[in-house]
This record gives sequence, C-alpha cells and structure tokens, in this order.
Amino acid sequence: MARAQSIQVVPVKADGFILDIGGGGEGIIGKLNGKQVVAIDTNEEELEETKNDALKLVMDAAEMNFLPKTFEVCTSFFCLMYIPKNQHLQVFNQVNRVLKDGGRFLLWDLEIPERQRNYRTYAIRFRIALPNEKVETGYGTIWTRHRIWNTSKGSPQKQSSRKSQNGARGNVFYLEMAK
Repeated sequence: MARAQSIQVVPVKADGFILDIGGGGEGIIGKLNGKQVVAIDTNEEELEETKNDALKLVMDAAEMNFLPKTFEVCTSFFCLMYIPKNQHLQVFNQVNRVLKDGGRFLLWDLEIPERQRNYRTYAIRFRIALPNEKVETGYGTIWTRHRIWNTSKGSPQKQSSRKSQNGARGNVFYLEMAK
C-alpha cells in the first residue's frame, strides 16, 4: 500500500434522516451527523464496532426494507467497492426508491484501475480529517471481482456533479447525485 492520502470531510447538510450505506467500520457519516444517521451494513460485526450515535441496522443495500421516499440524503463512504459490481444497479435503484423527490445521493469511492502485476487486492490508506477528530484507516478489495465503473463514461443518475475531495489524489472520487 502506498502512503496515506488525506481527505477532509464535513457534516452532511440535511434536515431529515440520512441513510448511510455501509455505515459500519469507522462509521464516518455517523461520526459527522450522529443521531440523524441510519447506518446499514450487511456485516453485523462492522456495525457493532462502530463508535457513533447512528441507528445501526443489518441490511443489504440491494434489498432495502424502507418505505419509498423516506430519506432526504443517502451516503456511501467508500462502500461501493465491497458490493459486487453485478449488484450496483440494484443498489442505485434502491437508493432512488428510498430517496425523496429532490433528494441527494453522496458517494465517495475509488476508481479501481486495471489489475497490475500479480497483486490479488487493491488497497489505499487514508487520513480522514473530521471537524473534531482524525481517523486513520484503509480500504481495499479483491482486484478481479469489484471494479468501480469508469466515472468518465457516466453513471446511473439523472443529475450529478463530480468533485475531487479536498486533499485527495489518485483514484478517489466524490459524486453528488440528485433525484
């Protein structure tokens, strides 16, 4: 793994609840927005180790059990790489279903490059600066199974804006998609 990249993340602006897909582990969105966050993850252990005030539910993002138009904002903080690529469209459809009209989907993730050499995994280390805390962590996935789409060729949303995250380099990207 290369040296750690630094990114700065601020609380998500939302009046209602925020759905955080893959909100276990470090639980960054839950650390930022606390009780306003409903964090879902398929891994119960990841949710149990998360230290924040979010409501934590074991749930698959490809088969969410929420009513339609429940959330104003949905987030995915370096989670899509852990979801098999053949389920990405299902996840996007579920996000679209549970977002209110005018809702936003905020996505931080990696564009995974073509496999290099004989490496089995692709991983990246981060120093994440939150308003009151710094988190050091890493994200990685098996190279051959989970490759994020090429954002330069488009993605499944009606409107989006691509922004580079403050201090991030390389294959890190941030998307805001509006319903």
